[in-house]
Amino acid sequence: MPNALYPPLKPRSLGELLDAVLQIFRLSLLKCLPYATLAIIAGQLSTLYYLSRGRMPVLDSNDPVGVTLYGLGTLIAVILWTAMLQRQSAIAAGRPVAGSIDLLDTLKRVPAIAAIALLAGAAVAVFIMPALALAPPYRDAGIALSLAPAIYIGVALSFSLPALVLARKGVLGSLAYSFRLVRGNWWRVATIYLVGIAVIWTLCVLVATIVAMALSDNGADDAAITRAVTSAAVLAVAAIGLTFYSALILALFGDLQIRKSTSG
Repeated sequence: MPNALYPPLKPRSLGELLDAVLQIFRLSLLKCLPYATLAIIAGQLSTLYYLSRGRMPVLDSNDPVGVTLYGLGTLIAVILWTAMLQRQSAIAAGRPVAGSIDLLDTLKRVPAIAAIALLAGAAVAVFIMPALALAPPYRDAGIALSLAPAIYIGVALSFSLPALVLARKGVLGSLAYSFRLVRGNWWRVATIYLVGIAVIWTLCVLVATIVAMALSDNGADDAAITRAVTSAAVLAVAAIGLTFYSALILALFGDLQIRKSTSG
């Protein structure tokens, strides 16, 4: 690869950045789909548990098994996503990808990954939780008011895991590094995130439409068959979407790094 997609050699315009995202996504899709698929499945552990018991797949704080599976599934999903990000960075840099070295390296960092996930989650939750404790007549208004600072912090800390595994920062250093990268670029980062979400949403709608049309054309009226086909399609779209969003994070992380280095 004559011109490595990561790290970039110079700051990219919005069009150049999105082009890099698509290139990274195209080059890494097949090699990253296993990680993405397993991450999506892991994130649904508590849902599968509730469905197996004939219950609504809604997290119940009074059910310790459900809560444990939710936490465990989320952690596994984050670990697999982090390993996928490392694999994508190697592919984007033109380095050979062999075996599961990216997963092994990620597993060594599980305590740090868990700490970052908890600290970043707590930083966002600290704005939301007080609103949830309000009386019902004021709760919706409180949540609406708390969303702005919560979203701001969430975006500002969204590069903490890339900072850990790609920039080799410590736990607190990763959180601080992410905040420094986003500072002064918050609106640009948020806009690109929204573009990524729009692309994934469009893909979901497209696949859902195709599946519905295919089932209708084949006269599939069995609820079990419909549910199985739909679930498989959703899993496939979610895995592809996660791979795309990971490519977006990687390209944006590299762009922010070069912008900070060139601005001093």
